[in-house]
Amino acid sequence: MPVSAAAPVLHTIVVLTYNRKDVLAELLLQLQRISRPDVEVVVVDNCSTDGTEEFVKASFPNFTLVRLPINMGAVGRNRGMAIARGSHVITIDDDILGLDVTALEAIASMFAVDSRLGAVCFRVIDHYSGLVCNWCHPRDPQLHGETSFETNEITEGAVAFRREVLDQVGLYPDEFFISHEGADLAARIIDRGYEIRYTPQVTVSHKYAQNARPGWRRYYYDTRNDFWLAIRNYSPLFIMLHLVRRLPATFIYAVRDGFLHYWVKAVGDALLHLPEMMKQRRPISREAHLKLRLLNKEKPGLGFYLKKRLFAKRVKI
Repeated sequence: MPVSAAAPVLHTIVVLTYNRKDVLAELLLQLQRISRPDVEVVVVDNCSTDGTEEFVKASFPNFTLVRLPINMGAVGRNRGMAIARGSHVITIDDDILGLDVTALEAIASMFAVDSRLGAVCFRVIDHYSGLVCNWCHPRDPQLHGETSFETNEITEGAVAFRREVLDQVGLYPDEFFISHEGADLAARIIDRGYEIRYTPQVTVSHKYAQNARPGWRRYYYDTRNDFWLAIRNYSPLFIMLHLVRRLPATFIYAVRDGFLHYWVKAVGDALLHLPEMMKQRRPISREAHLKLRLLNKEKPGLGFYLKKRLFAKRVKI
């Protein structure tokens, strides 16, 4: 899909990849079939060592390649989002399939009819089972997976943003590497008075690729970034409530799965770098806090989370 420098771009699709050349190839072949002059594709290579850079340059010369000097984790998306020329910035992971012209038209329509819509989270289904997966929203996916609703979360690997909103609130915090960067950005979007919606109108599939995902990372980054998310964005009361709810949960998961060492290290690192996070602190408004609380009231009960998390080891991320 060649795009001339002068051509207006409606959609920029930012693909983040790391050492998954074979997985990436399937996605890029799909995106190549979107032969529209108002669509550009930016591939962000997170310092892969498997020949990804050479492969993209040789096989997909019409796509823009951003090669990072180090692995920045999930927030490597920032480098692609920063150069996006589209009015809508779509970010997908390299193992997400199914984004097509119909999906792009649905995204454009949703943004066109609602000027306060800041982001659209896609419905993600498992490529093999067809079941809803990658769920982070404050509702039961079995009850609400087929409905559209307002959310306070962002599915970073399957989401579309209104570019002007990103220009106002900024991108993901680089320091987070991975985990809770979506919640951080969501808080800032909501604070500006915009809405984030989940919709099944855009459905993609996750062909889950295990490689390049060490098992310890969830226990470390979830815990460390819980602190930083709260410190950067929340009021003192909200910080306390957030940590009282979250830290015991991540502790239990770490003990259950044999990763207690990483939980302890995460807490230590979070506190060690607390002064840096305090410098970045920009508390959201009272109205935004109320909106977060209102949306969180839709969360399912304790039994749902016990079944989903306490008795299900090593949830895929």
